[in-house]
Amino acid sequence: MTAMRPFRIKHRLGRAAAAVLLIGALAASALPFGASSIWNQVLSLFGIGSFSSCADSWPVSVHVLDVGKADSILIECEGHRMLVDGGTPENGKSVVRYLAQRETSKLEYVVNTHPDEDHIGGLKYVVERFPVGHYLTTKVRTDLLPEDSAYLGTMEALRQKKISEEISKAGDKFPLGGMDVRVLGPVVPGDSTNNSSLVLLLRYRNVRILLMGDAEKEEEQSLIDAGADLSADILKVGHHGSSTSTTAEFLNAVRPEYAAISVGYDRNKLPRQDVLERLYRAGIKTYRTDVSGTVIFLTDGKTISVKTEKG
Repeated sequence: MTAMRPFRIKHRLGRAAAAVLLIGALAASALPFGASSIWNQVLSLFGIGSFSSCADSWPVSVHVLDVGKADSILIECEGHRMLVDGGTPENGKSVVRYLAQRETSKLEYVVNTHPDEDHIGGLKYVVERFPVGHYLTTKVRTDLLPEDSAYLGTMEALRQKKISEEISKAGDKFPLGGMDVRVLGPVVPGDSTNNSSLVLLLRYRNVRILLMGDAEKEEEQSLIDAGADLSADILKVGHHGSSTSTTAEFLNAVRPEYAAISVGYDRNKLPRQDVLERLYRAGIKTYRTDVSGTVIFLTDGKTISVKTEKG
């Protein structure tokens, strides 16, 4: 009987270990709080670290998740966490997995910028899984409120968890660890759900981050007309890079060094070329989730580093 060669044994063991790791990774999102941390430690024994672990050594990280043509942004500051939007219902479980991978035990704030499906749909799964301190949303005209399953499903999940909606408005502010979070808009009632988007300015020491939701040029202009200080180092581009948003005047008011566009395959061919050209002409380093995957901005309040899932 011929002895099995050592390299074949190693090869089979390697394949078996890979299978175990894959099964464990798929199961990790279903583990109770704290257990996902144990799984991350197991991975580290194999020399495997999650992509998002790059955020662990920075006081502030802003994770623009790769959720296709949708929005979901995780903000971490000194151990405190806030989620802005949750993507579509189809994105919900992947958002939950990402939060579990980040060893999230509680979200101090969940913010829904506006009730469109690609921003609110995944929040149903988030509020079902994680304790939520505050659920913030915008005021939308009753005739504009959606009646689809994405909106109604999230509303039902909030009721089941006894979480109350808190309506935010321009001028509101609250802390997230050492970060100052300010609501800049909408400053006037929106004529659409997009133009009712909450616009958030995050400030940590000398670094400013502007999150635009799906605000279109009308809301951008209202912010400029109101004299809002829109200057920021990092801009989350409004409405997935649509031509409805990100005017030259708006970019001149913000003057960011970095921009992120949350986008995926779409029949409207987003982001639009005119928006990309405006960003390019302004000298803004622009990242797209359809190209780079999840984008993480890291800062200590002075310097900014950028990591992307695809390198």
